[in-house]
Amino acid sequence: MFCSRLVLAAALSGAGASPWAQDRDDNGVGAGQQDRPYQQAQDMRYGAGLYDYFQGNYFDALSTLQVAGHRSELHAHRDNAALIEGGIALAFGLHDRAEILFNEQLQQVDSADNERYRAVAWMKLAELNYLRREWDSSARQLQLSGAADTTDLGLNLALRNGELARAEALLDGRGPVVEALPPAKRILGHLNLAAALARGGRLAEATTHYRLAAALVDGIDEPAEQLLVLRDKAYTGAGYSLTLQEDFAAAMTEFRRVRLHTPWSDRALLGLGWAAIKGGDYNAANDALHFLIQRSPLSPEVQEALVALPYSYEQLARPRAALQSYRHAQQQYQRARDDIARLAQQLDTLALAPAAGAGEAQRYGWLLPAEVPGPVADKRRYLKRLLDSDRFQLRLSELRDLHQLQRVLERWQARLPLFQQLLRARGERRQSILADYRSAQFDQQVDLARERYRQLRAGLEKIERERDALALMQAGATEDDPAVELLALQQRAAQLYRQLQASGKVGERERQVLARAHGLLLWQAAQAWHDNLWRQQRALDSVGVALEQAAGNRRQLQQTAERAPQLSSLGARVQSALPRVRSQQRAVNRASAVLEADIRRDLRAELARVDQRLRQYSAHTRLAIARLQDAALQEGTTHEQAPGGREAAPASELAGGAP
Repeated sequence: MFCSRLVLAAALSGAGASPWAQDRDDNGVGAGQQDRPYQQAQDMRYGAGLYDYFQGNYFDALSTLQVAGHRSELHAHRDNAALIEGGIALAFGLHDRAEILFNEQLQQVDSADNERYRAVAWMKLAELNYLRREWDSSARQLQLSGAADTTDLGLNLALRNGELARAEALLDGRGPVVEALPPAKRILGHLNLAAALARGGRLAEATTHYRLAAALVDGIDEPAEQLLVLRDKAYTGAGYSLTLQEDFAAAMTEFRRVRLHTPWSDRALLGLGWAAIKGGDYNAANDALHFLIQRSPLSPEVQEALVALPYSYEQLARPRAALQSYRHAQQQYQRARDDIARLAQQLDTLALAPAAGAGEAQRYGWLLPAEVPGPVADKRRYLKRLLDSDRFQLRLSELRDLHQLQRVLERWQARLPLFQQLLRARGERRQSILADYRSAQFDQQVDLARERYRQLRAGLEKIERERDALALMQAGATEDDPAVELLALQQRAAQLYRQLQASGKVGERERQVLARAHGLLLWQAAQAWHDNLWRQQRALDSVGVALEQAAGNRRQLQQTAERAPQLSSLGARVQSALPRVRSQQRAVNRASAVLEADIRRDLRAELARVDQRLRQYSAHTRLAIARLQDAALQEGTTHEQAPGGREAAPASELAGGAP
């Protein structure tokens, strides 16, 4: 019911039956102009979706295929991808989307290469209309698919239309359905046909098909647990059919084949008890009914067993045991009615959806069964029929999802004012940045830096042209560089030499010392010429890059200024979103209130129905108690041996508890 892997695989069986790898290209021509199928996926996105599909990640597969289709990334496998997406959408309950995809496939140009895709599309549309209970449309589309006699859908439609003879022919051992369907679906087909025959009063034929279903399970090596449960159901159905035919011994045999730990064990034990009573085997009836009462809570089967067990005691002429059993049943019924009354009083204030934070971290939590409220879950034994119904579970899941949507809208309602504040702060920051970058001081600094860069570049080109190693060394040296200090000393010494030379106070020796120092510095500068030149060029290149970045920032600033209206538009959208969120929240609240009222009404109706049944059982037990006590008063004192080795009480004691 909730998109389990088994259900999804069954829903996609039509798409999976087609040759998945053999598809048309963009021109509708078979791959390589041949009928040879592809050995691997030709579209990357299709391959990713196919991988997720086979891994059981159907939601991821659906998302991948939809995104790929939106981006036009599917070419060779476009048709297959559409069928897979439609099958997954159908399994997820997205009926409208699935119908669109299948109809689009049917509108393709009719050709031999496209015929198999059209057949699958007709088949999936037939399944879709079957789910919508449109039987005539489903039957017509199934005929167009060409699979009317080879699928379980044709069998189900025959049963829906009351064509039991056709259903029997389809399930015949030589029929095409038997060859096409897996054992599990054939077993279900026999069970459904048997139920339809039993409803029509054809009990002998129903028994035959129940036994055929069980025999199919027995013929499977190591059957799965689901098939064993179906076999238990077949045994139970055969037992009740034989009971109605008054073949009580055969019915008891069928009931005894049902395993004790299975969903059908309670009904089988109850049927065994009644079959034994009807067949006169009261001891066997007592054993089965007593075991049922002891092992299970007060389920509908146990409620009936509580009155069947004392009836069996009466047939064994054990009035004392019957009276005790009736009184025990009366107490159980009264306790159950009290529980139901308390639950009915809590319904008005009972939270039907989980509280905030419960299960929100689950990725696909909306695909899981809804949680039944705690007080209702505690009384599941009384409400099992309602709680297990698809309608109730789907409505409870819908209510849970609506409450989750309420919390999402509440979070958005709290976030939107924060977004408005962020947008205002962003606008103010943008204005501040624009003001700083548009200021004359920034433009002047950029122009001065560009002019200085041109001067430095021209100076470096002059040094390189004149091979002035000393100037290059001085330009690239740092303040604490020893070479700079030596160069400064040499320059000051040269200046002093020129001053003293005019007055004739220096001689050849001083000139030689000064020339030697200048030569040493020039030699050092020449040795480091290439390294210094590379360093200066790299430094200038860095400055040039910085200037280009500044120019780029100015251009980006201009673009940002031009895009400023987008920020205003975003602010207007946030402003308009707040009333929309509030409106949606009111609509969700109204839908939740209507759904909650409907669910509470269903719960009250089911509680009233269960209480009515318990009231009838309780009235029957009171009448039986009164009848037994009246019989005891009329016959005088009885000395039946009581269970457990105690003697029965006198009639006066039996009569003392009469209502």
